[in-house]
Amino acid sequence: MVKIYEVKNLYFSYGKSQVLKGINTEIFKGEFVGIVGPNGSGKTTFLKILSKILFAEKGVVLYKGENIENIKNIEYAKEVGYLPSEIKFTFEIKVIDFLSFGFFPYTGRFGKENKELIEKVSEKLNIKTFLDKKITQLSEGERQRVCIGQILVQNPEIILLDEPTSHLDIGYQFQIMDILKDLNENGLTIISIFHDLNLASNYCSKIILFKNGEIYKQGNIEDVLTYQNIEEVYNTRVLVYKNPFTKKINVFGIPFYLLENKELSSE
Repeated sequence: MVKIYEVKNLYFSYGKSQVLKGINTEIFKGEFVGIVGPNGSGKTTFLKILSKILFAEKGVVLYKGENIENIKNIEYAKEVGYLPSEIKFTFEIKVIDFLSFGFFPYTGRFGKENKELIEKVSEKLNIKTFLDKKITQLSEGERQRVCIGQILVQNPEIILLDEPTSHLDIGYQFQIMDILKDLNENGLTIISIFHDLNLASNYCSKIILFKNGEIYKQGNIEDVLTYQNIEEVYNTRVLVYKNPFTKKINVFGIPFYLLENKELSSE
């Protein structure tokens, strides 16, 4: 397997607040990596360091064997796309124009549009019918597909995603995840943050579980998403079982009020 990222003894702080503490991990070409963990555990900070928005306080991130800090941003953007958890569209812009920004690493913002690539991406993501619409006119699910479309127009080898299904209903969640799974199976390396452990279980090939700025556990789904690990990291009771239909790990959270119900507890 070809190693894409190697993270060694990574530390990062916001002022006096230590957010990442000695992170060590490796990510290989073709993996679909899910980053999970409670709020405030360091997931987004870690992803921002991989995207070159932030830089390590201590330690090193190697990209294809080279220190990520030594790679020019414009060259890095040709290979790595990044989608934050939320993009606020406060301006009016047509979908086709927004997609064309993906060419920026190659031609500059005002370079000639590659209409053939935009058309190909639009068909794959089923957004062709609203290319001439303003992005503020679209639903959340449609906007998310358009944002992913801009990354694909960028034509990267790797995409970094921060909660790609946040604010989406269950139908759009599976629609977006199916698109990402198809892209992954066609060679794209994907590294994504998830709050929904079941989405991560059903689509990812590897899980990195964060707790308090450290990697608590990483590896394949069944080794990481055990009830013991989840209860320890999230401080909640869960039932972990294999879905009889998908054969994937499912996590069912048990509400606290049910645990306190003595009648239910005794059954």
